[in-house]
Amino acid sequence: MPSVEKGAATLKRKSRLLNLTRVINWFREAHNLLKRERFLHLLSVVFLFIIFGALAIFFSDNYYTTKGISGILDAIYWAVVTITTVGYGDIVPTSSLAKIAGLIIILSGPALLALVTASVASIYVERKIKEGKGLESIKDKDHIIICGWNENGEKVIDSIAAQMKAGQTSIVLVNELSRDEVQSIQYKYKDYNLRFVRGNFVREDVLARANIMNARSAIVMADVSGGHSIEKADQRTIFGTMTIKSMAPKVRTCAELIDGHNREHLVRTKVDEIIVRGESSGCMLAMAAIAPGVSSTIRSLISSEDENKIWRLPVPSRYVGKSFGELSAHLREKFSAIVLAVLREQKQMKLDDILSPDSTSIDEFIKRKFEESGKDFFGEKEKVSVVINPPDDYQLSKNHAIVVISKEKPEEAGFVERLVKGT
Repeated sequence: MPSVEKGAATLKRKSRLLNLTRVINWFREAHNLLKRERFLHLLSVVFLFIIFGALAIFFSDNYYTTKGISGILDAIYWAVVTITTVGYGDIVPTSSLAKIAGLIIILSGPALLALVTASVASIYVERKIKEGKGLESIKDKDHIIICGWNENGEKVIDSIAAQMKAGQTSIVLVNELSRDEVQSIQYKYKDYNLRFVRGNFVREDVLARANIMNARSAIVMADVSGGHSIEKADQRTIFGTMTIKSMAPKVRTCAELIDGHNREHLVRTKVDEIIVRGESSGCMLAMAAIAPGVSSTIRSLISSEDENKIWRLPVPSRYVGKSFGELSAHLREKFSAIVLAVLREQKQMKLDDILSPDSTSIDEFIKRKFEESGKDFFGEKEKVSVVINPPDDYQLSKNHAIVVISKEKPEEAGFVERLVKGT
């Protein structure tokens, strides 16, 4: 029980730290914007005028003798009310010096406040214009980037939206569509956090504005935006994937090819998954002819037309070491879910795996030679093997994941999570 409480406390601490970091970053960005627009200088001038008016009425109208310390608050109150041209009339200057100070504040106050308001408004207007043009840098993390655009672009967004709740993660489009086309897409998916970065995704500066280093995953489509021809789409896909992997090698990247003969070139970029357009068309046509209805079923599931969807889930910790049949029966009974397959993730061998535990001169020599070669013989990319419809006695491990069909994503909160949420 103490370990559970410690885990809950750690989760709370990490959550508070993450929120605090976001607030600090927001204030830092706001400070930089305000500083650039000389907002703080204008605010300082307004503050000085308030102090000037307060001191003028405080000393010239003898507040220091008639009201004492409370006269300071009255003096500041009068200066603020006067500079904002509210003028309640509950406090009025009586001496000539205080009246002159009041005139100066009344004449200069509106102009100063107008400058302050215009400065703040210009910051937000500029940001909105840059955001609309796709020139704003993305600050989000764990987002999904869609590079390029074609006639299947909206289907990709629909599929992502079907797998995630609105607002759960942001989607960033990186392409060269016109402003009207982008706004039309953003309006259609207004319930989702859809962002836009204009530019050629082959370039590093464009991907840097999309914050590729902190992205969850990247999808590279056969791009025809900005007048690019479909004949050169594969070339751009290969170069774009190469750029992504050079900047963010750990970001999961999926790419679309038009011509399957270009697969070997794309594999060299260390892309995680390749989808060749039309690769499954022959199988679907044959299935439609031989087994009517099967192709329609598959199409409904992968296109999110049916209320049942395909989900990928980790194996629950309490079923690690148990049989596939036990987990399948549990999911069927509790969530009405059908388990289609078991996935096994295996990391590739690393250089450290073949070296001795104690570093020796020979080990150092081998490491140096591999580094000098400039080639990555030991990648960190995980290989995924698929076992469709495994037998009931198939043993599950912590490296397994499962693919299920259900209306809602089967989710079970762990004990620590339930404790944190107070449920």
